[in-house]
Amino acid sequence: MPRAKITADQRKDWRNLPPEHWNVRTVHAMVADLNREHFNVDIYVPLRGWTFEQGVIKRALTEYGAEALREIITRAFREYKPTLQYPQLTAGFLVAYMLPQIMPRVLAERKRAEKHDNYSPNNGLTDDEIIDLM
Repeated sequence: MPRAKITADQRKDWRNLPPEHWNVRTVHAMVADLNREHFNVDIYVPLRGWTFEQGVIKRALTEYGAEALREIITRAFREYKPTLQYPQLTAGFLVAYMLPQIMPRVLAERKRAEKHDNYSPNNGLTDDEIIDLM
């Protein structure tokens, strides 16, 4: 049975769209929505034009995946302080300039969490196996 096609409106619904279905449109919608919510910017203006932004977003999605990119965007909006000269946070600036600062932290935290999840006391041995070793 063929999978249902995802509509353009569904692609823009970044809060509900599963990460495996994200694309450039989804990321742009997220950035534009967060600019509206955080900085009251109604009209999103891309850095160096739409083509540049689409390219950097596509590369970031391919290289890091939607979940990591979503985390980076979320953190970037927490860290960014708008100015009169730069009243919004563009996807192009975020990916080209902020991602290299934030991504190492995200990857390190994921690695620590993965180690913690894989941790098992007594090296994975049961109590009976430990008694047998003694």
